[in-house]
Amino acid sequence: MAKAAQFDTKEGLLDQKLRELTLLVKELRSDAKIEISSERYEDEDAHVRIYPPPDLSPDEILQLELTLGQRCTDILLETGLFIVGAVYD
Repeated sequence: MAKAAQFDTKEGLLDQKLRELTLLVKELRSDAKIEISSERYEDEDAHVRIYPPPDLSPDEILQLELTLGQRCTDILLETGLFIVGAVYD
């Protein structure tokens, strides 16, 4: 929770975490397309949609999904922000 105290608003914290997720995905797959939506559905704060290149193997897609999902879970536990991350193929 100490990290959350550094931001004046929930929106500022959300923007920072979305940038963090974008950088994470770009480190893993620089050729992946990333879409971010701040539309709220029920208790969700944002959505991160990843479109990997078509030549990615099923194992590589799974690794991307697991890494993104774990970081989204970590963010939820650290900050209370519910960011849904998904990989679309």
